[in-house]
Amino acid sequence: MTHPTHQPVVDIINQAIGMMDDFIRMKIDLYGYSQKLREIDVDYFLEKYKTDFKKDRQLIYYLDSLMLLSSLQHQLDFQIAEYGANAASEDITCLRKILDKFPTMLRIGLLKRMKLSRKGSTLLVRFTITPEGERVLDYYRRAKT
Repeated sequence: MTHPTHQPVVDIINQAIGMMDDFIRMKIDLYGYSQKLREIDVDYFLEKYKTDFKKDRQLIYYLDSLMLLSSLQHQLDFQIAEYGANAASEDITCLRKILDKFPTMLRIGLLKRMKLSRKGSTLLVRFTITPEGERVLDYYRRAKT
C-alpha cells in the first residue's frame, strides 16, 4: 500500500512539469509561469507529512520532489535571470527522474493481467515487480479458438 502522499505528490509533479513545458514552449509567459508555480501548495504537504518524512526512509523521493518544487518557488526569479528558460528544462528532467523512483501502485510480486485483442488472437500481459525493484513484463499470445 502506498503512502497517502503518493497521489497528491504525483499530481503536483505532473502539474509542475506541464507548466514548465508550457513555459519552454512559450505557451505562457514568465509572469504566468511564476504565478502558477507559486499557486502549488508544496509547503502544505511538507508540513503535513513532516513527521512521516523523518521516520520513513521510503518517502525520500516524495520529500526530494517537494523540496525541489519549494526551492524553485522561492528562487524562481534568480534561476530565470541566471539561466533563462533552460532552468525549466533541467527541472523537468530532475522531476521525471524522481518520479521514476516512486513506488508503483502494485505490491511486490503482485500480478496484473490485461487482455488486449488483436486480429484473431489474445495477448496476455503479466507485469511483476521483483524484490530488487525491477519491473518485468511477460507477454503471452494465445490463438483465438
